[in-house]
Amino acid sequence: MIFIDQQEPFDAAMTRAAAQPVVAVDTEADSLHSYFDKVCLIQMSISGEDLIIDPLKKIDLGRFGALLAGRGVQKVLHGADYDLRILNRDFGFTIANVVDTSICAQLLGYEGIGLAALLERHFGIQVDKSHQRADWAMRPLPRNMLEYAATDTRHLIPLAEKLRAELEALGRWEWAVEEFARLENVRFEKEEVEEPFRRLKGLGGLDRRTLAVVQRLYDHRDTLARKADRPPFKIFSNEIILETARVKPAAPAELENVKVLPPSQRQRYGRDIVRIVRESLALSEDALPQRAESKPWARDKALETRVNKLKAARDKVVKELKIDPAVLAPRHVLTAIAEAGTLEVPAMREWQKHVVGDALLAALKA
Repeated sequence: MIFIDQQEPFDAAMTRAAAQPVVAVDTEADSLHSYFDKVCLIQMSISGEDLIIDPLKKIDLGRFGALLAGRGVQKVLHGADYDLRILNRDFGFTIANVVDTSICAQLLGYEGIGLAALLERHFGIQVDKSHQRADWAMRPLPRNMLEYAATDTRHLIPLAEKLRAELEALGRWEWAVEEFARLENVRFEKEEVEEPFRRLKGLGGLDRRTLAVVQRLYDHRDTLARKADRPPFKIFSNEIILETARVKPAAPAELENVKVLPPSQRQRYGRDIVRIVRESLALSEDALPQRAESKPWARDKALETRVNKLKAARDKVVKELKIDPAVLAPRHVLTAIAEAGTLEVPAMREWQKHVVGDALLAALKA
């Protein structure tokens, strides 16, 4: 394992990497430890070498970006979508000629598609998961964390070869190729959410007054997280937001009724929580947030019937292929097809049309 935090050894490593037919790539970020997360490590494995690159050292990473974007070297990643988004966000990088071993595993119908599961299945390697939630922005990084990071790419190239052989034996490699091509268009897009609090799960049965408390607590937590550069869940949990909104403690003594709020957080945030609850209770009806709309198939019974027919047709094909139904045609694709009355919807892949298209069209006509 070679740790690189200076320009000269980085450039030399990129020269060696560019001469390879294939390289393995991964990243580590600090999203579990900061609000404004960033790429903290870039891992690469080439023939006989595991490279750990420190992007926090202000190295000019241009040659790595060129390697990713070029078609001359194949890049192997696992669960590439996230890595590609943060590499694009932080450095503007894009990718070409990519293989994703997670996609391969999904198309093979594996139950365990995580990297640790695949390494154990194919190589008998058991990965130490103790560093999964580590703070990758800390410096210096201990040797055991660097070794853990190197494991994420060390076996990816031979793993990709094994998975390709299995896919080719089943006639599914072209399915994977189409999926890989879509990864070349992955870009980071800042999510603009008009009401971010609606990301929370469990809002369905709440009345508008309760939603007002949820909204204001959520926004307050986000403000605190930004100021502290900490993930919002490390300020206080979603469970605390939802339970506080249900209880609505309008006086300090009532905070004890929020059973999920520990004494330390009650002392630290209690005054603000009580203030937010009182403000929410004082809002006029017109100022309260609206209840979330139900799903379209729940409002439209005819649409729901068509979606269920498509689902039944899909599930018959799924049993033959032995893959996850969501891989062959997820619910949102079935809904789009039911609404449009055609397979020509943006989310539908060509391989999916070939495999399940006739069955879906027949179900639409039934």
